[in-house]
Amino acid sequence: MEVYNLTARIRVTDPQRRALARKEMAQLQRLTRQEAKCLMFSIFEDQKREGEFLLWESWEGKAGLDAHFAQAHTQRYLALNLTEVVEFTELNALEA
Repeated sequence: MEVYNLTARIRVTDPQRRALARKEMAQLQRLTRQEAKCLMFSIFEDQKREGEFLLWESWEGKAGLDAHFAQAHTQRYLALNLTEVVEFTELNALEA
């Protein structure tokens, strides 16, 4: 199985909606972790950059990520326009 790893930095688009963004991201994280092709999906809040978050993700191939974006819960979250992507990085794991 090919594993597709990535990290993304996102930020809240409206500081007045930061609490709502946190709540919705927590729900997105919970639902995403239940997806069949999700190996890891964690959201962390940056302690030094208020309103910025890091996503750590691992999927069963790029198709797993594509399937994630087709999910109703992901489409719902994106439609809220609470956050925007600042940086997106694809990762390769080091082999031992």
